[in-house]
Amino acid sequence: MLEWQGSTDQYYVYRGTTAENLSLIDSVFVTQFTDINLNIDQFYYYAIQAYDLTKPDPNSNLSSVLEVYSHFPGEVETVTTTSSKTLTVKFTEKMSNTIENLQAFKLNNASFSEPVIPNSISPANQFSYLLTFRDDIPIGENQLIISNLRDLYHSPIPPATVQFTMDSTIVSPEFFVSSFKIVDAYTVRLDFNLGVDEPLALNTNNYSFDPENKVTSVAVGSDKKSITLNLKGQKPVGSIGREYVLRLSNINSSEETGSIPINEGAGSYIVLTSFTNDLSEVYVYPNPVDASIYESITFANLPRYAKITIWSISGTKINEIEESDGNGGITYDLKDFSGSIISSGVYFYRIVMLDESNEEKEEKLGKFAVIR
Repeated sequence: MLEWQGSTDQYYVYRGTTAENLSLIDSVFVTQFTDINLNIDQFYYYAIQAYDLTKPDPNSNLSSVLEVYSHFPGEVETVTTTSSKTLTVKFTEKMSNTIENLQAFKLNNASFSEPVIPNSISPANQFSYLLTFRDDIPIGENQLIISNLRDLYHSPIPPATVQFTMDSTIVSPEFFVSSFKIVDAYTVRLDFNLGVDEPLALNTNNYSFDPENKVTSVAVGSDKKSITLNLKGQKPVGSIGREYVLRLSNINSSEETGSIPINEGAGSYIVLTSFTNDLSEVYVYPNPVDASIYESITFANLPRYAKITIWSISGTKINEIEESDGNGGITYDLKDFSGSIISSGVYFYRIVMLDESNEEKEEKLGKFAVIR
């Protein structure tokens, strides 16, 4: 179901199989529309146009185009014990690399006074999450309660309570990244379940990025269970509208803990993307933008949901874009509503932070310059 905000009497609904081939499919007198004529496993693109007879031109500009993937919503498929402190949860649909809600998973056992949430969650693959708990999972029967979770395409995962057994034979030692923190755009801290072999951890060649980026230096914490990666002089990471995958290789735990090689797959890589909780640190780059070199600008350090309107210096509304994928940034292609490239000059923007009900919570004003 599509839902939007508006106060006019009638709306036109446009749909296409690409963002460029939208055509009118229906009109409604309410601010929602359900499309039942869809093929499974296919992307569709929608836009809304308001119709208001009280205005000289009753037809508004088309709204921002919304991408929708028609599919059966994901479900929990299996819960598997992978070590004394970890579980792998597999789903029937692709899941987001950004896990924004640790409370979506709760471990329950008859011996607990209340359910326990994971210490960290990381993607195991496109369909699975690796859950790491601070303490050992009790031997015997346990429950994992899963709720308030969405798949990659934002469809809600049905709540589930899965029974699983922690086997006493799962005692093989493992070495893995247990959590991470993006300290700033050029600094990342990694925490491990065991102390690291310091010479191996300090070797910057043991860290690789996709897309390409580079660690310039490494510092090992005093307890050897954490390291800090410095990316100064390279590309920023975090709430910038781009997702980086950081992979670790040729790193072992310390000699005192058995020189265990880091896990292959889950536990040896992290996805560096995030979003902020407010608009206090929003910035635009590059600014000013030389349009003979760059075809777009990026609004970075955005919250989970945000709407950006762009205006000319004379007060004409140029375009409107929305951030909703949780990667902390969105790209603007320097075009107006009609698809024409905007000219040189100074432009103003208004960013509003939205909640899940699309209500405005906070705003920030700014400007950027285009040079041609």
